[in-house]
Amino acid sequence: MNSRRHKGDTKTFEELTFQEQAKAINMTALQFRKQLSAHLRRVKEEDRLDPEGVLQDRLRLLERIIGDYSAP
Repeated sequence: MNSRRHKGDTKTFEELTFQEQAKAINMTALQFRKQLSAHLRRVKEEDRLDPEGVLQDRLRLLERIIGDYSAP
């Protein structure tokens, strides 16, 4: 996997400043919101799964990710 963000960029995420990293994380969160909305619409359109169950699965995923960095 290419560690560069975009074709013309020269910095990896690790090389970004605190503010640049925060902006990148916020953009990722906004993209996740759009993806989740589309995913939940698809769930309803295809009548495949329980939308609330899918939402809870995604919430648990985010809780596990954040939990990895929470104080014990």
